[in-house]
Amino acid sequence: MNLPISHRDIADLNFHLLLKSVGPEQFVASVAELRDCQVTASTREAAIEQLQKMVQVQLAETEVLSFPIVSSTEVTEPENPWTEFIGMYEGDPDFAEIMAEMRAERGLEPHPSIG
Repeated sequence: MNLPISHRDIADLNFHLLLKSVGPEQFVASVAELRDCQVTASTREAAIEQLQKMVQVQLAETEVLSFPIVSSTEVTEPENPWTEFIGMYEGDPDFAEIMAEMRAERGLEPHPSIG
């Protein structure tokens, strides 16, 4: 896997902060991208500040890598394994004779390209 971009400085990162008032003078702040980063504080500002410190501590020894997601339109279809056999018996008189006999046994009309 080729991971082209590496962020060693967490100042380059942007996270989504979720802030919710859960009662009088009680705020819960969390980071959408980091499940285990959540704090509760008595003020909105304190919750944000505590959460920022928590994220900095958690990511201090962490290397964050970015990588592209390949869209489904870029994924190539695997080659059909039977493609190499197309036309294998073209012009073969023995094959034409066998196919003509099989069609006759089944009561089918002769195929124009085979006979």
